Amino acid sequence: MYEIYAEELIMGQNVVIEDDVVLQGRSSKKAKRIVIGDNVFIGAHSRGYVDVLEIGDYSMLHNHALIAGDLPCRIGTCGWFGQHTIFNSTGGLTIGNAVGVGAYSQLWSHIRHGDVLEGCRFNSAKPLIIEDDVWFVGHCIVSPVLARKKSMAMVGSVVTRDMEENHVYAGVPAKDVTDKVGPQFAEVDGDEKYQKMLAMLERFHALHPQFARGEIRVVRSLAEDEVAGFDDEVTTFDVATRTYNRRRTPQEFAFMKFLLAELAKFFPRA
Repeated sequence: MYEIYAEELIMGQNVVIEDDVVLQGRSSKKAKRIVIGDNVFIGAHSRGYVDVLEIGDYSMLHNHALIAGDLPCRIGTCGWFGQHTIFNSTGGLTIGNAVGVGAYSQLWSHIRHGDVLEGCRFNSAKPLIIEDDVWFVGHCIVSPVLARKKSMAMVGSVVTRDMEENHVYAGVPAKDVTDKVGPQFAEVDGDEKYQKMLAMLERFHALHPQFARGEIRVVRSLAEDEVAGFDDEVTTFDVATRTYNRRRTPQEFAFMKFLLAELAKFFPRA
């Protein structure tokens, strides 16, 4: 059993919340707003003490996650967060899409303890912003920084400074090691992405013959596609923007889970 206390609760489809999970407010028993997207997983013994919590579709928070803070905690789509991850939103915590955070990592948006009457100089809170495709490999401690998209911190890193786009960091404190190990992401041609996506769709149909072909469509780019827009009867995956029109069909859910297992991530179009 789990417990959720909220004035406004929006729960998506196929959500899995394991036993002994409690989500509630920070300033009172009831949170102001909790949004849990489609196919979200929240592992056993996790806790949330925050007034506004949003978790996007297909994100996974494994067991003993702890979410707490005074300001909203917003977690994007297709995120993966290992066991015992700490999400602190005292200064505000915003996590983009396809973010990975390995087990026992800590995401902090404040520093606060020492006696101010005795002159303690360390008492501050500011936003921690983690953009799309960032990866904290595991056992990372992250200060309130801006981690720009596709940046990465190796296992055991202590991040105290902003992370540049597609740069890799390591150490205590973490330093830029991109020149030594290369970036997290290599450049991939748009046509190569499209061909890979078509191959994934073929493998999906081979594994799931129960689903009729034609209900899922892959295009290089909707903006350049010869057919204007997309059919409401078809879930269309746009490789250029990594987005799809969410229809919530059984085939769409199955294909998204297949893509995540293949380490391909797409996000609902606004």
